[in-house]
Amino acid sequence: MSLRRWAWAGVACALLAAAGLRAGLVVHRYYDTDELEHLHASLLVARGNLPFRDFFEHHGPLFWAALAPVVDAPHDPVSKALAGRMVLTLFWLAVLLLVAFPRRGADSLEGPLAAAWLAAFAAFAQKSLEIRPDVPGMFFVVTAAFVIARPSRAAGPAAGALLALALWCTPKAVFPAAGMILAAAWKRLEKRGPNEAGRFLAEAALGAGAVAAAGCAYFAARGGLGRLWSYYFLYNAGFPGARVSWSATLKPSLLTDPLAWVAGLWGLRRWRERPEAAGALAASLAGLAVTPSAYSQHLLFVAPFLAGFASAEILRWVRAAPARGKGLFSRRGRGLMAAAALGLSFAVPAAEAVRLIRYGNALQRERWRCATALLPNAAPVWDSWSGDSFHRPHAAFLWFVPEDSQAYYEPAFLEAQFVEALSAPRTRGAIRCESCLERLPRGVAMAFDRYFEPSGCGRLWLRKPGA
Repeated sequence: MSLRRWAWAGVACALLAAAGLRAGLVVHRYYDTDELEHLHASLLVARGNLPFRDFFEHHGPLFWAALAPVVDAPHDPVSKALAGRMVLTLFWLAVLLLVAFPRRGADSLEGPLAAAWLAAFAAFAQKSLEIRPDVPGMFFVVTAAFVIARPSRAAGPAAGALLALALWCTPKAVFPAAGMILAAAWKRLEKRGPNEAGRFLAEAALGAGAVAAAGCAYFAARGGLGRLWSYYFLYNAGFPGARVSWSATLKPSLLTDPLAWVAGLWGLRRWRERPEAAGALAASLAGLAVTPSAYSQHLLFVAPFLAGFASAEILRWVRAAPARGKGLFSRRGRGLMAAAALGLSFAVPAAEAVRLIRYGNALQRERWRCATALLPNAAPVWDSWSGDSFHRPHAAFLWFVPEDSQAYYEPAFLEAQFVEALSAPRTRGAIRCESCLERLPRGVAMAFDRYFEPSGCGRLWLRKPGA
């Protein structure tokens, strides 16, 4: 079999392996607390609540609206969580198909190799699994790049609308959106002049404005526009964060996927071949230095474009060798070296996926069953960040306080709100997360002990009789 056919077979095997690992991760991987937060928000929306007006949030509301009917349908929490991950898997598959689509004038293997590389990229494999608005946001961004790269009179308004939809999912999309639009305008300026570039910018702004106006009109009609501005725009603009872009995001990714980073960034020198992808990649990387809490989900907006440049660069390096040479310096030799390097690069994230599958999520499932068995459907539960009772109403307007956001609030404000929720007779249960209570003002733990006692099931405590 020729080297070319071996390459196609290798890419097909890599994609099949990624799909198999994905299936195992969907069922067995531990749920990040962010996932449980977004499941809870989606269930609140399914019950008629308006984000920001009726419950606190600072993520994009479009995701919860789309997910609400899906996760509300199953009765038990395990099925709700699985339904959420299955929806995210559809976005994962759609992004892989967009990346795999042949680029005009490129090697036919480039797109499928990029898709396989993307599926194996550790941050993408893990974070695209999670129930979070960044995943559909990434899909809209990649779709916008796909539309812009193909000549069409509708590219401007379509891209603007898609990027606005991404921004209704997550504010992180502002970075690739800005880079992509500016790069696409520059491409039209260079090739067709200022009129064409101006027309593209105006049409993109029109498409984005129409989607933005529709969303704002919806919130205004339901009396939530002011809260939308306060929590989605002002809150995120002033978010203190934890400054973890290197320690929690870039460093682990560079160590896990060094070949993708080296080949992808080296391939950026040919940015003129696809400026919209280069603009999105460069701006997303720049966003890591600007975003206060640039955790690894931020790389969802980096990985698709990085994989595209890396794939093109590897194939270009293989083709640069003489076709009839011998040994490692021939095209066949380079192809074998590339295959070995890619195999090793794919094996490291795959081994981590297997470890996570084996670790499992049985403990979380058991904790969810505790809340199901001991609390009625409508019984409010107090929780600050564990997600053990995501399928039950929350007792306070502010219902999740991760460590990186705690500095945002005055301790007296947190204490007053949480003590009030814990003391309210309607609050039937509370989740005893020791590390969470240790970070909160002392009065919160005192109120917890005063009003609640262990249920004997997981971390769930129930209200004391007569409290």
